[in-house]
Order: sequence, then C-alpha cells, then structure tokens
Amino acid sequence: MKQYDAVVVGGGHNALVTAARLACERWKVLVLEQRAVLGGAASTAEIFPGCAVNVAAQDAGLFPAGFAADLGLDAHGLEWIHPPALATSLTGGGEALTLWRDPARTRDDIARHSRADAARFPDWADHLHTMARVLRVALDHPAPAPHDMTARERLRLLRPLIRAGRLGKRTVVELLRVAPLPARDLLDDWFESDALKGMLASTALAGSRQGPSAMGGALRMLYHATGCDPHGFRSSAFVKGGIGALSAALAAAARAHGAEVRTGTEVERILMEDGAATGVALAGGEEIAARCVISGADPRRTFFALVGAPRLGPEFNRKVANIQMRGTTAVLHLLLDGLPPLPDAAERLAGHTLVAPTLDYLERAADDAKYGRASARPHLDMVMPTLHDPALAPAGRHLASIQVRYAPYHLRAGSWQDDSTHDALLANVLTVLDDFLPGMRDRIVDHRLITPLDLETEPCLTNGDEYHGQMGLDQMLFMRPIAGWARYATPVEGLFLCGSGCHPGGGVTGGPGRLAAGAILRERKQVARLSGRS
Repeated sequence: MKQYDAVVVGGGHNALVTAARLACERWKVLVLEQRAVLGGAASTAEIFPGCAVNVAAQDAGLFPAGFAADLGLDAHGLEWIHPPALATSLTGGGEALTLWRDPARTRDDIARHSRADAARFPDWADHLHTMARVLRVALDHPAPAPHDMTARERLRLLRPLIRAGRLGKRTVVELLRVAPLPARDLLDDWFESDALKGMLASTALAGSRQGPSAMGGALRMLYHATGCDPHGFRSSAFVKGGIGALSAALAAAARAHGAEVRTGTEVERILMEDGAATGVALAGGEEIAARCVISGADPRRTFFALVGAPRLGPEFNRKVANIQMRGTTAVLHLLLDGLPPLPDAAERLAGHTLVAPTLDYLERAADDAKYGRASARPHLDMVMPTLHDPALAPAGRHLASIQVRYAPYHLRAGSWQDDSTHDALLANVLTVLDDFLPGMRDRIVDHRLITPLDLETEPCLTNGDEYHGQMGLDQMLFMRPIAGWARYATPVEGLFLCGSGCHPGGGVTGGPGRLAAGAILRERKQVARLSGRS
C-alpha cells in the first residue's frame, strides 16, 4: 500500500490551499476529488456549449492577494479582475444606484437619491473598513480555545490582541457593540435612503437564511468586507477565466511542489486503527495509507458519512448533528444574446447587480424562507462575467449568473425534485427581472436553474449550504464547527478538517485551508519534539 504524509479528501479551494501549503513543506500529499473538476462550489463548468460558467461561487474578493502571491499563483495563470463598478442596485422604473471603486463617482450616484447620504458615505466607508480590519485580525489567526487555555495558547492569543489594540481601543469597543446588531439597525443609524440601505444590507444575507432585522447581520457585513479597500461595500474581485481558474492555479501550485491531485476518485470511508486515522478507502476498493487524513468536506459529511457516528461519542455526535446547515440559495444561469437595455449597462453591470430595493423587500423575501417557502419576490445578486472576460462565451453572447435568495433546501410543501416547484421559482425570478430590469427576459437564449438539491448532489454541499454551516454568532470563531473543536483537529487522532465549516468560515477565502495547514504543521512538529525527548 502506497504511503503518504497526508491524504486530502475533496478538491475544494480550501482543500487545495491546505495541500499546497503542506507540499511547500515537502510533505508527500495526495488530493482526492470525486468530481471530474476541482474547486467544489468555486468551480467553472461548460453548462452552455462553448461557455465557461461559474457553477455557484462568483466572487473571490475575500481571497487574500498576499497569500496568492506567497503561493506563486500568478505563475500558474491566476489573474485578478477589478471592474470599475462594485455593485449596481436596481431600484425599479429603470433606475439604478451604483457604487464605484472611484469614491467621487459613488458620491455623485448616491447624491441622486440623498445628498445627506452622499455626504456621510465616505465616513461610512472608513468606519466599515476600520472595523473590518480589526475583525480580520481574528480571522487571520486560529480561533482561541477558551476551554483549554494553556500558557502556550495564551501567548499565541496575545499576538492578534496586540495587533487589534494597535488599531485603537475605541475601534475594538465599537466592533463589540456593532457585531451583534441587525443590519437594519446599523444602517438606520447611518443613512436615510431606502435604496442605499437595501443595497448595503444585501451583504448580510449571504451565509444565513435570516433577513436584515435579525441579530448578527452586522457581523456578516463586516465579514464580507474584510478583504477590500475602503469602498463601503463587500469585498469584490473576479478571476480571469472564471473562478475555477483560482482552483486550477491552487492545484498547479500544489503539483509544482510534488503533490498528487486525482479527480474522479470518490473516498468511501476513512480508515481507522486504535482510534486513529490511518488512510482512506476508495469507492472501488483501493486503500491508501497516510500519516494523517484531512477532510475538506463539511463536518457532518466527514463525521457521519466518512468516519461513522458509532466511532464517535454521543455528545460529540449530538453537537455535530445540531450544526445549522440551511441552504437557502439557488443559482440561475442565463445565456444572453446581448445586454439588457440599461443606460451604461456595460459599465454598471460589470460588478454585482442587485435586486434589493429596500430593507422591507429583503425582509419579506426572508420571511418566505422562514416558513419553508421559496421567496415570491426574491433578492437577486447577478454577475455578468463576460463584461470583463468576453472569452467565457462565444462572440455576441453574454453570461449572467444570478444567486437567488431565498430558496430553502427544506420546503414545507413540495420538493425540489418536482418540476412544478422548479418552474415556480424560475417564474418568480423572471417576474422580478421583468420588474427591475425590463427587456432582460427578451435577451435570454438558454437557461439553467440550479436548486439547493442540485448543489447537494453535484458540488456535494450538504443541505445545499455553500458555507458548510450558517454564519451566525453561534457558529463563528471558537464555536465553528462546534464548541471545543475549532482548531482543525478532531476526536479522531490524525484526522483534521480544512473546509468552510471551520474557522474563519465560508466564502472563497482560503482561510480555513491556510489555518488548518498551519495547525497540522505545528501539531506534527510538537509530536516530533516529544518523540525526540522520549
């Protein structure tokens, strides 16, 4: 049996980050992905003939450019794209509000809706950026272990605390005040324009089935701003060639340092001996030995499907079963024969295009999901990547990928396997598009609706949850994935987690993969030191 230092289960972007980091340390690494393509939710596929379509994730603005440079991803074809428009919110009647990377253009656009908001927006952008920098300190380090605060842990915790303190005590206190707030309360304190508040609150919806009035929405707003310059909106950056090019570059970097990456290879179970992971068994019967196994799958799939609940304690199983995994996002992909008739469409629609006209609109969309229904008037977040990367589609064609919220995985009536449920959601989305972007429907040549059930089947997202677990106050920092096990190790010796279900959380960040690799390297060095002493 071939022996590896580490077998990585899954080929999502975090798993590839872990593999690349360990390979850089001369570990013998094998990555096993059951699909034919790498990247998980951050993958690109030919959904329409001759088109490269981002399957689920669209934006890589939270992936640190510095970390990409450390891995040498530019040498493997990674190229970032930053269009001039961050986001455009469709407000109805053919009107729109655009936030630009140029602060002066943003001020002028906001002033058409509210001069007072235009005057306050630069202060908001600085405020959001400063608090996001403090939060970033916590996200860039392993979560604290309050249940087991050894002397070494206390020293390690001092470093992020000192860094946060340098940003100002008042800022730290303000972060503690703001983080639990609903997005509505935070934005009502700052602005008067319904259009601007709805647009900014949309960043609090990703990773949760809750609306802007729910506690903790402000924390998600900060989370999604931790990778950007002070623009006042979420972090945003696209990848030339589609988001799958990021995963391809990570795989190439891992291979360049000796890692093996196999696709079309399903791991059936994790092998164990005397309570320790010793390798994996593949669906075809092959067994592969390894010093450690690292799972990029979500915690529930890892422990219940790959390890097996009987091998774990009842209290641990209960906590894993209680992880809130509530997929609420569908994705509608459109192939268009031209741009919708919006003034300056090529420029305004190059970032995110939102249907989030008011806070109340978003709240009503969330209310439907709360009662197990797909939203009758959903919030839409559309990206048209061909506006900044025309090679993704044939000449004269455009792609539009729309994240639809809310479309709950668990429906009170009907099923995502029913054509009627599928068709009803499609009709709802097209009706909203007709209302907020008239003429868009006339441009549609082909379409593909991906439901939460499809996301579970193909990218293997349990319950269709692209974040591997909701991003709420009760499932972040030292409580992610569960309290007591936030440091990537598991109750199974030699088994580690590295996916989005770990700290710091979901989105295309690379953070869980990077921090998991660091934790694994530290653990192995400590084991080596103790072995040398004995």
